[in-house]
Amino acid sequence: PLLESFGNAKTVRNDNSSRFGKFVEIFLEDGLICGAITSQYLLEKSRVVFQAKTERNYHIFYEMLAGLPSQQRQRYCLQGAETYYYLNQGGNCEIPGKDDAEDFRRLLNTMEVLNFSVDEQNSIFRILSSVLHLGNVYFEKYETDCQEVATVVSATEIRTVAELLQVSPEGLQKAITFKVTETQREKIFTPLTVESAVDARDAIAKTLYSLLFGWLTDRINKLVYPRQEALSIAILDIYGFEDLNFNSFEQLCINYANEYLQFFFNRIVFQEEQEEYIREQIEWKEIPFSDNQPCIDLISQKPYGILRILDDQSCFPQATDHTFLQKCHYHHGTNPLYTKPKMPLPEFTIKHYAGKVTYQVHKFLDKNYDQVRQDVLDLFISSRTKVVANLFFGHAQVMARQRSLIRRSSTRTRRYKAPTVAARFQQSLLELVEKMERCNPFFVRCIKPNNKKEPGLFEADVVRTQLRYSGILETIRIRKEGFPIRIPFLVFIDRCLGAAAWALPSQRGETTEIVGVLGAAFGPGSRPHPCSQLFLKEQLYQALESKRARAHHLAALTLQRYARTFFIKRRFRSLRRKIILLQSRARGYLARQRYRRMRHTLIKFRSLVHIYVNRRRYLKVRDQHGERCIPVLRRQELTRREVVDVTHLEIPAELMGLLEAAAGEAVPHGHRSQPLVPPPEGRAVASRCAAAAREVNAGCVVLVPPPALQPEPQLTLPLDINDYPMAKYVRGHFQLVGGMAQGPSAQCPARSVPRVRGRTRLSLWQILRFMGDPGLGGLQETLFGNYIVQKGLSVPGLRDELLAQAANQVWRNTNVNNEERGWLLLATCLSAFPPSAAFDKYLLKFVSDYAFAGYKPVCQRKLMHAMAHSQLGAAAARTFPPSLLEWTANRQQASMALDLHCFNGAGSGHWGVVPARVGCPSGACAHPWHLAVGRGLAEGWRGWSVAMKAGAQWAELAGHDYVLDLVSDLE
Repeated sequence: PLLESFGNAKTVRNDNSSRFGKFVEIFLEDGLICGAITSQYLLEKSRVVFQAKTERNYHIFYEMLAGLPSQQRQRYCLQGAETYYYLNQGGNCEIPGKDDAEDFRRLLNTMEVLNFSVDEQNSIFRILSSVLHLGNVYFEKYETDCQEVATVVSATEIRTVAELLQVSPEGLQKAITFKVTETQREKIFTPLTVESAVDARDAIAKTLYSLLFGWLTDRINKLVYPRQEALSIAILDIYGFEDLNFNSFEQLCINYANEYLQFFFNRIVFQEEQEEYIREQIEWKEIPFSDNQPCIDLISQKPYGILRILDDQSCFPQATDHTFLQKCHYHHGTNPLYTKPKMPLPEFTIKHYAGKVTYQVHKFLDKNYDQVRQDVLDLFISSRTKVVANLFFGHAQVMARQRSLIRRSSTRTRRYKAPTVAARFQQSLLELVEKMERCNPFFVRCIKPNNKKEPGLFEADVVRTQLRYSGILETIRIRKEGFPIRIPFLVFIDRCLGAAAWALPSQRGETTEIVGVLGAAFGPGSRPHPCSQLFLKEQLYQALESKRARAHHLAALTLQRYARTFFIKRRFRSLRRKIILLQSRARGYLARQRYRRMRHTLIKFRSLVHIYVNRRRYLKVRDQHGERCIPVLRRQELTRREVVDVTHLEIPAELMGLLEAAAGEAVPHGHRSQPLVPPPEGRAVASRCAAAAREVNAGCVVLVPPPALQPEPQLTLPLDINDYPMAKYVRGHFQLVGGMAQGPSAQCPARSVPRVRGRTRLSLWQILRFMGDPGLGGLQETLFGNYIVQKGLSVPGLRDELLAQAANQVWRNTNVNNEERGWLLLATCLSAFPPSAAFDKYLLKFVSDYAFAGYKPVCQRKLMHAMAHSQLGAAAARTFPPSLLEWTANRQQASMALDLHCFNGAGSGHWGVVPARVGCPSGACAHPWHLAVGRGLAEGWRGWSVAMKAGAQWAELAGHDYVLDLVSDLE
């Protein structure tokens, strides 16, 4: 992954093209890998500063920008890939199907495996970031002393690069805007033009990246270098033949390497083919094959090969790309493999073994020279970053050794001539071929099915061209004209003669006779030569294979015949055993079924007899004693609202008296734990009292048309509401582990509350009795609920407990009727008093997530009004429990309207209240001053009050009391 990220890039033809040659030697010891050495050739440095359309720079830049954390990106002043000139020239910074961030994480894991320290990783990212920032250094020209010179426009980028590489900003700016000439006495600084400054900037960027790539390769080799000499398998992964829209110096070197490797392939394959025929004493007429040695001589032969001319021109200060092109035209204009352009264009064409390629000579000399100036070396050697300083110091030592070697080999003093890129590449290629000649080579050709980079698309013309250019078709032609089938003699006897049912030879003398039989059998011209192995024509081989296949077919038929007989007999015996077993099981099953039917019929008959006898006994008892004397049995089946039996829970005496008065009958003290259902003898009295109550309350709560109200501002949930789950409150205040109770508990109703004593325990039982008592309804339900609310009003410390226990009982309640009664009680409690500030957000979160049916907006608005007014310091709790109007509105989730009249007769009509503000202590119905403001009196509420007339009775409250407390008080 490391070399792939730093050495691969997206090209026009391949999304993951290797832009350097790689020769890997894998050393084996006792069948196990004991080490490896990687050699790299001709890294495409120009890609660092230039990419063609639809191409990308090396993968590492995009992976670093996508995978670095934001803190490190800020440290290196990095932004998106599209903002860097060195990355956005291709126009596409992403590759479909490639996750750069994931590849960067894989790269970091690889660095850790290879023992790269954190400081070394940071230094690598610093160098890569500085290369990107260098590309954004722009220049502008200005005239001085009648000369156009370059000046830096983006000084910020210079400072950023200097900070990343820990060098002097002034020295860096001089290195890219001035050329230094050293004399014996002084240094002469010559200002550069804009074009030369851009070249100097790009040269530094390419040098940084190439030195970093070489350092990474050396680090890997040091880590996996074999400890001792061993056998090795070498793999050469090198760039293929390239013919792009714009072919430059890199493509010439790449195609020259492919020419040389093709020459090596021809020599190995074609010549060894003919030598083997001669060695085996086979009559052979040499078959000519295309030799690409002339093309290699055109490119590299001394003294006038193209690369030789390029090296000579690189030594002359006044030489240009044009002078190099003219010399090439002069020396090779008549060469059939070399073509000059018809128009005066800076290009030439070479006919390679794979086809014609036209090369543009722009910047050939600059790319071939590729030397680091001494002032640039000195600048980066002084870097305070250890990795940067070591990179350039090592490069300076290599240059010094090359100078000393040249001086030693020369008999007279001469000026040092730095090796060019072309010279180094030719030397590396020769060394590579020498290594391959010492090995037993195998060739693997990679064929691309299409040029569109699409899966499942096979273009025959593209594949055929690659087969022809790679020499595969030529190899096939030679094999076809010769003897393509080679079989060792002993293998041939075991494979073919034995299968053909021919007698094997007992002595060597009989070998010739067998060969003669073969020749006579398959015609003249097919006679193989009796040496160490047999060379056969394809026709003869196919005939032998056909006869062998026929013999194998007959043998297989015989084997199948016996095998099928054996399997059929075995299957028959097994099937007979299974049939017998199945019959016995079936008979047993039928007998058991018959027994079960008889037993079921007998039990059914006995049941009918018992029913008849018990019915007769019941009718006899009823006729003798009447219906009154039949004992009233406690119901065994609970009504729809019951989850568990709660009728045994205690009810305070004062509450029991109220319930008895509402029911119109007196329940004995001993039956206070029974359901609130009157016995048969009290049903007449209870029905008369209920009818009277309905008559009295008939005109109290009626349906009216909705009044016209001003739109109320929308209330929104607090932004941090998700930070207050009820489970968090429960863990801090409840004894149960794992959250709220899964349902109501009648056996131990107070088990989920810590340190429950006295009044708290009774209040909890009353909540359970209110939700689950099957006989509770009508006025009794309202009285029971108001009694619970009154407990909360009278004891402030009990309010959160009541709200929490009500929420606990509706949490995951599977009984819909029971759950609805719990939410009704919770909404009624919120109409009278709000939760404490420590509990309000938890309850609001619970209501927003789990409210039943239409109770969600009701409870939400009550809670948010209470929270808003509690922040303003307003009074919260009411004086009286909710009225009949509020109970009715809560049950139906409806709005309320009260008749409001002013004493001057103006503004009389309905005062509307939305359902979420019914009786809300902090809603619009809370104080008279809200009514005054609603009537246009905005100066204040002092001096104003609200009075209620019920018959001849007047009730009046102060300006800070709650309006609906008047109704509750009168009720």
